[in-house]
Amino acid sequence: MALWDVYLTPSDWQKGEISWLQGEQKERAEALVRPLWDAREKLWTNERYLYCHVISVHPDYQRRGIGELLFRFGQGVAQQARLPIYIESSDEAVRLYEKMGCRRLKETPVYQSETSDGTKEDRDVALFVWVPETGANTLPRTVELS
Repeated sequence: MALWDVYLTPSDWQKGEISWLQGEQKERAEALVRPLWDAREKLWTNERYLYCHVISVHPDYQRRGIGELLFRFGQGVAQQARLPIYIESSDEAVRLYEKMGCRRLKETPVYQSETSDGTKEDRDVALFVWVPETGANTLPRTVELS
């Protein structure tokens, strides 16, 4: 499955609330998404783009090109609309996005995760963009490639 937002007009996206969780669960969820939301707000406020929320393939069907097909769908939409794609990548998906021609951003949000022994460690999130050939000048000034 893949989940996309398409902003054909300048984005009116705003940070949300994690109202369905409480206590420690809410704090952990916010620790993960706040740095991502901050980066997205900084880079993409009032911009036109496609946002790839998630691409996920059931483990039994991974490594069969399904993730690539799901991303190619988004690339087709981006190509037609002449808009860049913005992606927040898991460690596991970095290789896919690089293979698909995405470029890594200099911006690297950091969040704190808890290891299995309960210690906390800083983890960074790779951010990527993909720009259609027909939209070479569509990146906002705030987006810097690494």
